[in-house]
Amino acid sequence: LIQKIFMFYGDKVLKKNFDQFYTPLSIGKFMCELCNKNKSVIDPACGTGDLVVYYKENSLITLWDVSKDVIELTKINYNFQNIDADIDNLDSIKHHEKNNGNYDYVFLNPPFGSKTIIQNQDILKNYELGKNEKKQEIGILFIERSINLLKEGGVAFLIVPSGYLGNSNKNAINLRKYLLKHRIISILRLPSNSFSRSGTGVSTYLIII
Repeated sequence: LIQKIFMFYGDKVLKKNFDQFYTPLSIGKFMCELCNKNKSVIDPACGTGDLVVYYKENSLITLWDVSKDVIELTKINYNFQNIDADIDNLDSIKHHEKNNGNYDYVFLNPPFGSKTIIQNQDILKNYELGKNEKKQEIGILFIERSINLLKEGGVAFLIVPSGYLGNSNKNAINLRKYLLKHRIISILRLPSNSFSRSGTGVSTYLIII
């Protein structure tokens, strides 16, 4: 119940400000159950931390989010459930080198939508998928950032809109070429109503890479 309350409130805040749609707890639980115990895990766009909350066996949990208000909710959420985590108010796209290569697992449901375009060349130049672009979707940059956070042999669980896998625009094509440089374990289509409680019916996939 506590998790559902925090997810509901955080969803209302981030959907309004950052076009981020919260992942149902059942999907986060599924992802956690695929992971080995006692490993390091990070969510670099964590919201209230619900994507990782079922990975309770591990004290090496790192959670970052750009929203100071939502991070306060995350801290309360984890304190209520007695889960240890390193929780920080951090713009993980801007701080592109922080903790790269440090994690066994990355969980990510990146923000995507009309409010999440980056045009700052000082940021874009640090990303393979941004350095030759005038602008780029923050969701695409988050995918690259997540893979950079992994140790050798680490695994990323990436929730992405269907357009990233099917659109014919240059950015989506370049993203797919980038993903194919890595070992894709699985691409799972999520149920069509997965994000209905967040007010969107967008088709989504889980990429395990």
